[in-house]
Amino acid sequence: MSEPNVRPAQNHLPALLFLSHPLTGHLTPTLRVAASLCNSGFPTFFLGPTVHKARIIAAAGAPVPTLTFIAAGRNSGERHEQGVGAEQGVDVDERKDNRKEKGITFLPLLDSANLDDLTYYSPDSPDPPTPDYFSLPWQQRGLIDLEKTWIDTIPDEWRSVVAAFREVHEREPGREVIVVCEALFFGIMPMFYGAALPAGMKSTRTIALSVTVPFIRSADVPAFFVGGEEEEDDKKRGRKTWERCTRGLKEKMEEKLRVAGAVLKGGMEGALLSGQNYTCHDVILQLGAPGWFYPRGDWPENFRFVGVLPPAEEPSSGWANLPAWWDEVRSAKQKGKKVVVVAQGTVEVDPNDLILPTLKAMAGRVEDLLVVAILGRKGATLPRDSSSPTNARVTDYLHYDAVLPYASAWVHNGGYGAVQHGIAHGVPMVVAGEGMDKVENAKRIERCGVGLNLGPPGPSVEDVKKAIDMVLDDERYQHVAVSLRSQSTELDCFGAVRDEVLKLAGRGGN
Repeated sequence: MSEPNVRPAQNHLPALLFLSHPLTGHLTPTLRVAASLCNSGFPTFFLGPTVHKARIIAAAGAPVPTLTFIAAGRNSGERHEQGVGAEQGVDVDERKDNRKEKGITFLPLLDSANLDDLTYYSPDSPDPPTPDYFSLPWQQRGLIDLEKTWIDTIPDEWRSVVAAFREVHEREPGREVIVVCEALFFGIMPMFYGAALPAGMKSTRTIALSVTVPFIRSADVPAFFVGGEEEEDDKKRGRKTWERCTRGLKEKMEEKLRVAGAVLKGGMEGALLSGQNYTCHDVILQLGAPGWFYPRGDWPENFRFVGVLPPAEEPSSGWANLPAWWDEVRSAKQKGKKVVVVAQGTVEVDPNDLILPTLKAMAGRVEDLLVVAILGRKGATLPRDSSSPTNARVTDYLHYDAVLPYASAWVHNGGYGAVQHGIAHGVPMVVAGEGMDKVENAKRIERCGVGLNLGPPGPSVEDVKKAIDMVLDDERYQHVAVSLRSQSTELDCFGAVRDEVLKLAGRGGN
């Protein structure tokens, strides 16, 4: 443990301990929420993988913003602009100085929990999850991922959490601690099943921050990955299939929880991923616009939508890694051209999956359309045997929030982060992907009308062309995208999370 930098509590704001599964797609949105709260004055700690240490430390640093919140005891429709902590009588100027001195404190995940996901998912890795991993269907790879990176790591994750608790209490003696836990970080669950906490520490208030489709069982929604869409018999059949396929993983998860010190007399209720890792928390905060999800009438009572993350602001020094052709993107609209952006994220980076089909599909629209292709990893290039049409602009890496304000269509493989970026910018989407939650995301994109689902990776050039032409020409897709953006903006993501933290503060724990 590092030498504690002890500072007595100088205000009534709680310290925040953020926990996240180390996959980049989970860590990135969680870190943005952490940075917002750190910049608002909360002493903030982040338990994460060492491969992301520098990024986590550097995440906060913007000037402390004015907080808009609904003050307790006031008209629920009346919003008030004050510094965070004003209703607790905090010296705001003093708090600003404290925040600037400290920033986010990084705390490391230990041993098997300290995952480098880019290495894990690299076909060039000398130690793949299983010898045949990259040749397996996505459903089998997903179950392997669930076992290797979620279940097997629970004991080491819990040791990491306990060490983090000790560190936070040493650095912030006497200050209340609230945990903000990315909902698919299973390492906190031993606490809810009786695992021992550090000496002198009571249980703490916790918030589940859901940064994916919430895996909470519903009578109204098909089972994830295997459920039928409409018929009730198909839904029931899908749930039974999921329970059968994951029974062994659930038993292993119970075993790992016991190894971590949990007390499980009869095991966990329900099937694996039925919602136990959500409902154990005091509050569940879901990133996303409500209209994007399947309608359901059985959300948990403590469940709340908080909207998508707002677009990142352009740094004062400008966006990093802007390509030489960037002015063509900025001036496209003035020249009567639409911009189509295509990317596949940072994990599924074979350009044959979607990028090359998109470039070929739009090659005939040189006069009225520009295609921006983002390869997803710094230094990446297209295969030597491929060619770029004259209206294509290709780059290795580009911040989505830099380019999506100019986009008329957003083509991607269905990752939840990409979906949320599309909603944040009000851009209709075309998706083709598989693995993790991408299939579930694609279903919701098409159901709500914000875009089209082309199924698994590698759609035909003709199918891609038809889909992009449709979302560009049919204004209904644009209307839905703008409507979802408005829903999200009204929810005020960062402000909503801060409100929930302030509501929990002082209600018991540690």
